[in-house]
Amino acid sequence: MEERISYDPTDPHSIETYARRLVGHSLREMLAEDARTVYQTGKGRLGDVVERSYFGINPGNVSGPDFEQAGVELKTTPLKRVGKKLKAKERLSLQMIDYMSIHREEWETSSFLRKNALILLLFYLFEPDKEILDYVFKIARLWEIPEADLEIIRDDWETIVGKIRAGKAHEISEGDTMYLAACTKGAKGTDRREQPFSDEPAKPRAFSLKASYMNSVIAASLRQQQAVSADELRTGRTFEQVVHERFRPYIGMTADEIAQMLGVEQKPGTKKSKAFYANLTKRILGVAEANRIAEFEKADITVRTIRLRPSGMPKEAVSFPAFKYLDLVEQDWDDSDLREALSRRFFFVIYQLDASGRTRLARTQFWTMPVEDIEQHARECFEKTVELIMEDRADYLPQSTDNPVCHVRPHGRNKADTLPTPSGRMVVRKSFWLNQKYLADQLGASEDS
Repeated sequence: MEERISYDPTDPHSIETYARRLVGHSLREMLAEDARTVYQTGKGRLGDVVERSYFGINPGNVSGPDFEQAGVELKTTPLKRVGKKLKAKERLSLQMIDYMSIHREEWETSSFLRKNALILLLFYLFEPDKEILDYVFKIARLWEIPEADLEIIRDDWETIVGKIRAGKAHEISEGDTMYLAACTKGAKGTDRREQPFSDEPAKPRAFSLKASYMNSVIAASLRQQQAVSADELRTGRTFEQVVHERFRPYIGMTADEIAQMLGVEQKPGTKKSKAFYANLTKRILGVAEANRIAEFEKADITVRTIRLRPSGMPKEAVSFPAFKYLDLVEQDWDDSDLREALSRRFFFVIYQLDASGRTRLARTQFWTMPVEDIEQHARECFEKTVELIMEDRADYLPQSTDNPVCHVRPHGRNKADTLPTPSGRMVVRKSFWLNQKYLADQLGASEDS
């Protein structure tokens, strides 16, 4: 094995140059016959082969970086093909969270920074019909967290550690944070670990970079624009505080007044569309209409415009993408599209109708759905929906009166917009919606004051 190793383990750029030999090739092509068989079964096994057989290291689960002398952490992670683009197949897991010790750490000297300051990223294309030795590597590069992103990741780290210090490790949600998530780990969904300031056991979790964030690293073709500069974050304000400040000068103005001031066009006589409000949000943040908001993309934040009646009740419920009946019944709750969507962070731009019927900007609010609402009420709605579809009762799915959080209703262009059910019947396209009353309760307290 030593004869195959031709890099300087103390030099990050030498390590990167050696890694780039993999791009466009599989391990079967790059390794001798005896080296190909050195891997374990189970999740992460491709990473084991890369470490042991290609680089000749065996770092194991250590607190420092894999290439200790060079200060480089090695991460091997899969891509998936979506149309013509390559995107992250999953989040990038960084390191397990030790509840019993991390509460004593400070950010500047944290094990997270020590281990992940400089990362060698190896992206390979996952293809389910191939053996792991035949996966082709697409990207090999040294990567440091960009300065502006590091400020946000610091806030994320503080949020996660803050919950642990408060004895609330069991309440951690991936929706609590922007880029850095505390994802659940463990072979079984019932696995639990001790936490220091509560008798309540908590799910094992690991620090990870969200798949949406990794897409910003992978997809250079995505046009993104930063909404917040590193200089603004260095003032001690969080990303969310800066975003609220951007909207504050426009509070109380009508949507038309804001559009005129910022040059957002709308066809005369047409109803204000979702795209119109989305463009208003981008322009307020200083992002061109054709661009995506980089921080929201990387953090997988769902941006929604909410319009309230004068009473404070939302005019509409909030919908999620329409589901396919045949796909939905194959999903387990823990891996369901609905659970993933509800676990994200939301950014609500809230307008309210005045007495004259004009839409005025009222406030902005970041929001994460409480864990108990996701795991109890939303889960009940999801499981009841699956049950009814399997009973060939897809016309009678949960209504807003059946569940305090969410319901199901049509989400098609018209009655002819249908999809097949397991029984073979064609039923109008539907989706999950958050209840208006639930939204009104959740939006009662403003975060931007």
